Amino acid sequence: MEVSNELFVQSLRAGLWGDTPIADIDETVARDIWTEARKQSCRGVVGQVLLDSGILPPKAKKIVSDRIVSIIGHNLALSRVLSISVKALRDKGIEPVLLKGQGAASSYPQPLLRECGDIDLYVGTEHYREAFDVLSGLTGEIDEEGFSTEGKHSHVVIDGMTVETHRFSEVLPPGYDKQYQELSDMGMSSGGEVLDIGGTDVRIPEPTFNAFYLFNHLWRHFFTEGVGFRQVCDWTMFLHARKDRIDKDRLGHILKTLDLTAPWKVFGNIAVGVLGLPADEMPFYSQEYLDKSRKIVRMMLKEGNFGHERREWYALDRNSVFGLSKVMASITGRYLGLYPVFGRVILVEYIDRIRRRLSR
Repeated sequence: MEVSNELFVQSLRAGLWGDTPIADIDETVARDIWTEARKQSCRGVVGQVLLDSGILPPKAKKIVSDRIVSIIGHNLALSRVLSISVKALRDKGIEPVLLKGQGAASSYPQPLLRECGDIDLYVGTEHYREAFDVLSGLTGEIDEEGFSTEGKHSHVVIDGMTVETHRFSEVLPPGYDKQYQELSDMGMSSGGEVLDIGGTDVRIPEPTFNAFYLFNHLWRHFFTEGVGFRQVCDWTMFLHARKDRIDKDRLGHILKTLDLTAPWKVFGNIAVGVLGLPADEMPFYSQEYLDKSRKIVRMMLKEGNFGHERREWYALDRNSVFGLSKVMASITGRYLGLYPVFGRVILVEYIDRIRRRLSR
């Protein structure tokens, strides 16, 4: 790992665990750390560490401070829209479950510093259409383009914030999806937690399923386009915050049922060895996957959050035969590169990815 990347990781760990701020680095290295924090969507956490270190010159200090203020403002606005949305659904007898997002942020030492995206609310199949109509009513009109009859979720934009209503928390390949949906239904409906977000009680999945769900979210993004450290931080901090509430036997059953034990252990080495989670707080931690995890870290640092640094991937034309062939070649190359790390599970996902692509 390059020196600047090592210092980025050191800065990230300091922000996650309240360690001593980094010191003895010059302005150039600080800029490199900030650039990596942008790529990984960790600017709030890392930026506060850079400010606390006292190493930034005035211009850089203002840039970092302004970004942190923006992140905090976005979080507060997101929490306000979340509160409005949950109350509106609840008034109609629909009890949503918050996925990821502000729920994941609650496990951070400073939740408002987590870079946030949109709002994901699981409502199930029974209330899927009704929930979309209720939230559309908050905008003054129903935008049918936001409603999906085939995908796992629909979306509405409320005060500039995207709110997704999920009928499925996720969709897995055939052979796994039926078992997953049963596990998801249980995780959403029984033993859920309640958080105070924006002055409103908001439900999130029960801890054991949520530990898996946060992992599964980062995993599925990783093998399709790439994933950044923010998603791994979400998972890591949740495991730390709920270390006494996770049923390891049931979690192990979920991982075995869905054939994800090995990927969990690979990323577990990143949570422990890179981000600093105590080894005894990582279920099924095993150093036998250490070398494989190092390859994944290199990919994460290169590709950035959701693979946005894979510029050649995002530049591909998907509307022409030639462009589509390059898309398929890129997908195939990625999966072939991951096969030595993850084995059969990647082959299953690759076949499912091709199947979905051809069915469009």
